[in-house]
Amino acid sequence: MQTQHERRLLRRGEIIALLQLPDEKVQQLVDTRQILPIRIAGEERFDSKDLFQMIDTYKATAARRVA
Repeated sequence: MQTQHERRLLRRGEIIALLQLPDEKVQQLVDTRQILPIRIAGEERFDSKDLFQMIDTYKATAARRVA
């Protein structure tokens, strides 16, 4: 279920919009190390590859539960 996405660094606001989650839930993903922040010049960024890999993992897990 691998999908190719352009790799880039995302800001927290972009993560919130993509996942449609409140900031508190995104922070929970960071706290549980499901997505890892990268600090560049004092700004927090997230690797899109990590994000899409996490999404694919959640989709695969959900598909196994339904089957």
